[in-house]
Amino acid sequence: MSNYWGLVIALVIISLWIVTVSLYQINDFTKVNYLVILLLILWQTFLNTGLFIIAHDAMHGLILPINIKFNHFIGTVALILYAFLFYENLRKKHLLHHRFSGTNLDPDFHNRDNSSFLSWYGEFMTQYLSFNNLFRLCSIVLIIAYYCEITWLHLLLFWALPLILSSLQLFFFGTFLPHRQNNEEEGISSIQSLYLPKFWSLIACYHFSYHQEHHQYPWVPWWKLPSFVK
Repeated sequence: MSNYWGLVIALVIISLWIVTVSLYQINDFTKVNYLVILLLILWQTFLNTGLFIIAHDAMHGLILPINIKFNHFIGTVALILYAFLFYENLRKKHLLHHRFSGTNLDPDFHNRDNSSFLSWYGEFMTQYLSFNNLFRLCSIVLIIAYYCEITWLHLLLFWALPLILSSLQLFFFGTFLPHRQNNEEEGISSIQSLYLPKFWSLIACYHFSYHQEHHQYPWVPWWKLPSFVK
């Protein structure tokens, strides 16, 4: 059963995402309290981030280690649901990130002479979301919205905003914080972890705050990372 836990957890997150998105479309939120709407946006952001984390673990072969082909299929599905991204393209870049972390060959590397959050975030996004990707994403979503009669308000609150927040969350906890001081000479030891309590680490970014541990033990799935914190 231990070989299937990654798959079970991935399917739970994907199912929650699908159910939640479906419920948003059949409910009228115009009369709902603003606080409830905010909580729903944060919940959707959390699930969006979960989709990317699933894809990330699939890139390391951790969703279903006994069946790598199906493992990559789950990763592909997760990225399609997340933002219609190409799994293989991101997988190749992510493996380069692990192999050449903190060097000019690292796709996530940023010039530390100009390493402000926004400039690095902008450069990071252009690595993974080209104009063609963005055009395809918006086109598909608008077509789905048209045929499913999804309102602009729903699109803004429960698709666009959570997606943007999720990308910021992933970048902040998975790139900006841990890799600000990353350099080739010091290697993994220069990658910084943010040691939040387990619950808040989960909420923050599915334990991605334990980032040095992730680079030390890339074969460990996200939900086991707290056990490897010394």
